[in-house]
Amino acid sequence: MCALLLLPASLAHAQVVTNTQALDELANKQPAPAHTAPHAAAHKTPPAPKRVAPKPVTKPPLTHPVTPAPAASGTPAPAKQSAPAAATAAPQTTPAPASSTKPATPAHPAVPATIPLAPPPVPQLTPAPPDVELHPFPMPAQPAIDEKATGTVSTIPGGVRVTFAAGAATLNPETHQALLAFAQSLADKPHVRALIDAYSSGAVDDPSMPRRISLSRGLAARSVLMNSGIPSTRIYLRVIGLPKAPAANGGQDYIDIYQSDSVP
Repeated sequence: MCALLLLPASLAHAQVVTNTQALDELANKQPAPAHTAPHAAAHKTPPAPKRVAPKPVTKPPLTHPVTPAPAASGTPAPAKQSAPAAATAAPQTTPAPASSTKPATPAHPAVPATIPLAPPPVPQLTPAPPDVELHPFPMPAQPAIDEKATGTVSTIPGGVRVTFAAGAATLNPETHQALLAFAQSLADKPHVRALIDAYSSGAVDDPSMPRRISLSRGLAARSVLMNSGIPSTRIYLRVIGLPKAPAANGGQDYIDIYQSDSVP
């Protein structure tokens, strides 16, 4: 007996034969005792967990406002609302913090405005030299005077009437002197103008010829006045041509020259 106890434990072997069919029948008839379960579970090695590839998570469309994540203090997250309740809940918009948006800065800084210390000087206009004539007007030549030319002088209100021969525009010494006297009467009246109405006889069916002769007579009287010192801006010439009614002496070849202040 002592020799058997002294044998090493490694030399002791036991052969166990297990009938699996009998064990299945026994398990169906009688449950295993409770004290054997922890013992058997203690000797069993748990199987290694299987690695399952994670499935891709697809986010459903947002039909309700997003619930913010719970804080890290350990407070449990509130229960998720059901779909009908979330649909009926009024959406709440969370205002963004003021510090999250920054004003856009310009690409180039604005140039500061510079204000002059004093206003610019007043420009000085240089006057034209007094010896330079501005806008010179050519003086017409004196009209030809013929002693044998036909012409008379008669007085009218505010001026004179000078007659001519038919188809002629030549002045004689008498008519020329009457025009010089009229110009002298305008010298002391700078606000008065000289009015000249020129007439001429001719055919009724050819009004151009009487107008050309009337123009020649009016220009002759105008030349006398301008050479006497009356500027052209104070002389108004009207070329009429055939008169509507003959003059008092029955003639149609004449000019009426008078002052503007005599017109009623």
